[in-house]
Amino acid sequence: MRNKKRFGALLLAGAMALGMCMNTTVFAEKVPTVGNQEGTEQQPASAGITKRFEMAEGLDVPAATFKFTVEKAHGNDGPEASISNITYQAEENKGQVQNGKYVIEKTSAITFGNFPHAGEYVYTVKEKDESATNPSITYSEEQYTLRVRVANGANNTSLYIKDITAERDRSNGTETNKVAKISFTNTYRKNVSLKITKTTTGTLADKTKKFNFKITFEKSETEDTLANFQGTITRKGSAETETVTCQSGSATFTLADGDVLKFENLPAGTKYKVTEVEGEKDGYTPHVTVTDNGIRGKVINGTDGTDLSSSQNGNYAGENSNIVEFENKYVENPATGIIMNNLPFILLIGVAVLAFGTLAFVKKRRTSGR
Repeated sequence: MRNKKRFGALLLAGAMALGMCMNTTVFAEKVPTVGNQEGTEQQPASAGITKRFEMAEGLDVPAATFKFTVEKAHGNDGPEASISNITYQAEENKGQVQNGKYVIEKTSAITFGNFPHAGEYVYTVKEKDESATNPSITYSEEQYTLRVRVANGANNTSLYIKDITAERDRSNGTETNKVAKISFTNTYRKNVSLKITKTTTGTLADKTKKFNFKITFEKSETEDTLANFQGTITRKGSAETETVTCQSGSATFTLADGDVLKFENLPAGTKYKVTEVEGEKDGYTPHVTVTDNGIRGKVINGTDGTDLSSSQNGNYAGENSNIVEFENKYVENPATGIIMNNLPFILLIGVAVLAFGTLAFVKKRRTSGR
């Protein structure tokens, strides 16, 4: 009897659990459609691609045309599809720079022919790699699987695109790879140069005097890492050159009147700062003028014995001229020949001599009085 009661209780519990399971609704994550658009017979779903063309600060937009392919998957008896080219004109508006680079977005629609019947049609969307003819542009390697679902109209005599979904990178069909936007990013790169010069002025200036400098680099926003740049110093009146290597983005060097340090093959957008490192006061007042991507700026005046930098926050190396001109003007001393830096010591010696002379004079008078 007890066993029957236990069996009945278990049977009741199982029935309740089964009922709860049957009444439970499992909510699956909604699969994103391209453009988040659900089509209707009056307004069928459509899709397009987005082109992101990026370049570092200091570069102008180059003339470029990007092309795309839409290939039907095996067994797809649907129509051909196509994407119009996206073209950029030379020096067109770049918009606002953000974090050291420009990103110019454009879009192009995917067009389809007439579908023969309702069902799912699968396509592969890619960008044509034309790096052989445009080596300065990095082309996107993204690949998307496009799934187009076509439905019957209300009267079963017409068809319309119900929705379009996309999966990135050779998707295996799982929803985790589905995206709501088909996007291709291209990066335009160009190497540029930077020149640093030194001039010493003043009638009594020492033209052989070397001044100490430090240069620091930060990577361009379109580069993954900061390279170890090498520059070449050309000394005035000498055929020999010296190499300056920037390890971990910085280096020190010296320049005298007429010397030039030049860096070649810097990625455009590389940020730099050049500082003349001053020691004790030596009568030379530093000045610096920066030509920033072809635009010559105002003279920045320093003071004798104080460091002077080309910019407080750094400059970006652009595709036009990048020149940092340091000038040290020697301030001549008065014709007395007294060097102002030594004046305090001369005064002390003078006071001592005067005191000694006064003491000798007083002593002599006392001796004469006797």
